[in-house]
Amino acid sequence: MKWSGVLTFAMTAFLIGIFLAYTFSRPEPMPWVDEPTFEAGMCERSPRSEQTIVDRSDKAFANLHPHVRDRGESFVRLAYSCLGLEVRLTSGYRSADEQNALYAQGRSKPGQVVTNAKAGQSYHNYGLAVDFVIIHDNRADYDLSADHNKSGEPDWQELGELGKALGFEWGGDWRSFPDYPHLQMDFGLSVRQLAAGKRPDTKATMPLADVMKPLVD
Repeated sequence: MKWSGVLTFAMTAFLIGIFLAYTFSRPEPMPWVDEPTFEAGMCERSPRSEQTIVDRSDKAFANLHPHVRDRGESFVRLAYSCLGLEVRLTSGYRSADEQNALYAQGRSKPGQVVTNAKAGQSYHNYGLAVDFVIIHDNRADYDLSADHNKSGEPDWQELGELGKALGFEWGGDWRSFPDYPHLQMDFGLSVRQLAAGKRPDTKATMPLADVMKPLVD
């Protein structure tokens, strides 16, 4: 009886511990998805000001799939008008030579490793991905903890959620090699299928979050 009581107490304590660990470790609700506080009316749109910001990313729009280009432009515009953040696209379509040169960085060439993809292994190589950076005080800012718009959420998290609401997959969600500045659309095609010659139709689209429709349509 004595040992039975000890085991019962230990098991109860163990189960309580699991419950408390789960309760306090659950992730916070993602903005744009679980929180209904965002509305289209919260955005103060200024097409002229937005266009000035979009024009600074002009080169990155070249050779992108039409839908990726359009949603990429919406991403830059809405980041500015709705989040108060200036975003610049730093990369769009990437040739095989450009991809291999980037892969060599941090390996056979100086610099930090920024990709695990060789030529043909990145959605950039097929015009289906863009990279971006936050511009703050006229400088590129990659500080993942920064909250320049004083929203209470890290700017990069907000931008990642905005990208997903626009139909992109956000590299910041990747567990093995998080790529926070990366957005891509696969249109249901794997890199292997793309390398074999398959391509999404030029009119292919990706789902758009309902809350974004008044801002994009």
